[in-house]
Amino acid sequence: MNKLCLLSGVFLFMINAFYPAEAHAVKRIQLANGLVIVTKPITTNSIVSVVVALKMGSLYETDDKAGLCTLMQDTILKGTKTRTSEQIALELESMGTRISSSADREYGTISIQSTALSLEKSLDILYDIILNPTFPQDAVDLQKKLQIRNILIRRDQAIYQAIELMVEAHFGSHPFHKPRMGYPETVQNLTRNDLLRMYKEIYIPDNMVISVVGNFDEERLIAEITKRLGTLQSAEKPQRVPGSIPEQSGPVQKTETRETAATWFTLGWSSPKLNDPDYYAMEVLDAVTGGSMNSRLFVAIREKRGLAYQVSSFVNARMEAGIFVAYIGTKPSTYEDAKQVLIEEVRKMGNEKVSDEELKNAKNYLKGMNIMGMESNSGQASQYALNEILGVGYNFGERYNKEIEKVTASEVLRTGKNYLNENYALGAVFAK
Repeated sequence: MNKLCLLSGVFLFMINAFYPAEAHAVKRIQLANGLVIVTKPITTNSIVSVVVALKMGSLYETDDKAGLCTLMQDTILKGTKTRTSEQIALELESMGTRISSSADREYGTISIQSTALSLEKSLDILYDIILNPTFPQDAVDLQKKLQIRNILIRRDQAIYQAIELMVEAHFGSHPFHKPRMGYPETVQNLTRNDLLRMYKEIYIPDNMVISVVGNFDEERLIAEITKRLGTLQSAEKPQRVPGSIPEQSGPVQKTETRETAATWFTLGWSSPKLNDPDYYAMEVLDAVTGGSMNSRLFVAIREKRGLAYQVSSFVNARMEAGIFVAYIGTKPSTYEDAKQVLIEEVRKMGNEKVSDEELKNAKNYLKGMNIMGMESNSGQASQYALNEILGVGYNFGERYNKEIEKVTASEVLRTGKNYLNENYALGAVFAK
């Protein structure tokens, strides 16, 4: 029995044993000002995870402000009107509470993980950060330096740079073409006033979801959130910046050459959006194509031909647009052969039906990974918050497994034909 079959069996047991019981304990309410609260009490442990999700990121940044939301999220924790950055860190550390923040291309979050005993005090600090951040100038200056450093570190990694080049080529003038951290030159020019302006646009109640999973008094918590944040004034939701994905008359590419041992390249095709019915078929297609150690790409390119150090694929589905990506690290001398085989294997997904065994194993794998992502309090809180802010509903995870199970081989074939026979975008870092 191969690894994927074994994992599929284990995951199928987990799905049948645990998933239905977890699906009915979630509560969603929406306050008069638009703020959404999603709660799920769990008494089996003493941990509470809280995730605040908001629409923000590259989709809401002009090109000259690329990286602004990442900078805002990294700096929002650095002080409020009543607490310095050091005071925030010391108070949270004394309670054993962890806090983090981030921004992506379509959303951002602030998350805390606390004990049940420390939840009230931890939430008090969270409310202070949401309502009263000051973005101190010295913190802004330091975070800009750190962000630029992180951009350069990422560029030094050939695989990530190849992906960024492909994304730039694929999305063209669409706001998704920008890296979430921006570019060194745009980050250098960001100001504290830019952060304050973006904060005022983003941190409004009708652009906010608060998800709480763990050991807490649900009625008391909802009442407290309503008291602290229910009086916030609603405002116009942030608007995406203009720009669209260009129609391609042929393959497009962005490449660079550097001193490196291997050549890394990525190919990208348009893919269904997160709320598109074909999204589930594309998930299955990806699992068969490059999503596991026994995937078609791995077998065809690495095991049979020895053309790659690493080969895989993934689907990145968002509400605005989706992309299917396949990537390879190979010797410079085998680049052309590896590229040809990869394209052939990907396009087979739109010309030949997957086998019954491939379909079954892919479904079980995907459903199992979905369950494993919901295993912890923090995993559940994150998924509820992100799915809700993106507009597919907090219970998207439950629907996901049901929709994956419905996918047929014919639907996988049709989805592959509709998307993967189109022109691709290529990003590559060639070895000198």
